[in-house]
Amino acid sequence: MSGRQPRSILRQAELLDGLVGHCLMRGGAPADEAVITISRAEARELQALARLMWRMAPYEDEIRRLVAG
Repeated sequence: MSGRQPRSILRQAELLDGLVGHCLMRGGAPADEAVITISRAEARELQALARLMWRMAPYEDEIRRLVAG
C-alpha cells in the first residue's frame, strides 16, 4: 500500500456506495448496464480495497464471528 494508512471502513463504504449509486435507475432499481467514469484516485482506492480484501479473505470466518458476536 505504498506506506499509506488504509482508508477507514467508512470511507471504503462511501466509495463503494458512490459507485453503486451510478449504477441505479431513478427508482433505485439496478441498471442492466452502466458506464461510469472514475478518477485516478478512486481507481487507486479500489486497488487498495481489493488488496485488503484479498488479505482478509482467509480470516473471513473469524471476522464474521467477531462482528456477529
